[in-house]
Amino acid sequence: MAKTSSRVALVTGAGRGIGRAIASELAKAEWEVVLIARTTSEINEVRKDLQQQGLKAHAYACDVTSSLDVDLLEQRIAKDVGVVTLLVNNAGVAPSEKLENTDDDLWHRTIATNLTGPFYLSRAFVPAMKKQGGGEIINIASTAAMDGFAYTAAYTASKHGVLGLTRALAKELERSKIRVNAICPGFVRTSIVETSVQNITAKTGKSAEEAEAELAKFNKEGRLLEPQEIAETVLLLLNSATYSGKAFDSSGVLLD
Repeated sequence: MAKTSSRVALVTGAGRGIGRAIASELAKAEWEVVLIARTTSEINEVRKDLQQQGLKAHAYACDVTSSLDVDLLEQRIAKDVGVVTLLVNNAGVAPSEKLENTDDDLWHRTIATNLTGPFYLSRAFVPAMKKQGGGEIINIASTAAMDGFAYTAAYTASKHGVLGLTRALAKELERSKIRVNAICPGFVRTSIVETSVQNITAKTGKSAEEAEAELAKFNKEGRLLEPQEIAETVLLLLNSATYSGKAFDSSGVLLD
């Protein structure tokens, strides 16, 4: 029989970077966290770390681009853990390429991970939230959801889609007491940004420090953000019952 905890949070891409930081902060805030990633090695490490701190954590492998995987995941979690009342759609990829070099695989892979994944997960977990009497969905979007950036056609399109999905679900799920919001951070110090820095240095000959400074210019803070800052914003949104269907920056400031 499934457990009945009303504080079960599912975080995708929870093995590293932003997802790991979010999962850790939620666990410390007494949420029972469900760690999701494509492979288990990293999320098992996070799970063990949290459990050693006396915190509640579970780890499941899932390909969020597969509707079958997501539906099976929902069934397993419902049986093993209980009803997910907080869904954090964080898993994502951020390729950079010229339009003419953006092949079908890159386009479809980016849209599938960044946009279709959150759709599949929301579709799978919302019915139980409705029965439970409410819930919360937080989508990790990007400043690319509010603007456009060169050489990121697939990524920018996917993040605009995430923001559109956020707004549509917020209106649809309002009567079910399910809030849906998006956080739109700029460049965050993660493995994705490390890859971007390496690409810049390889293509331009700039040093890693110079490449990082170029990326930091796109952030209003004038520096790279830390994953912990995004995690703190998630907690800030959870503690505020004011907004739904809105986009927030990394400090929890309303963007639209």
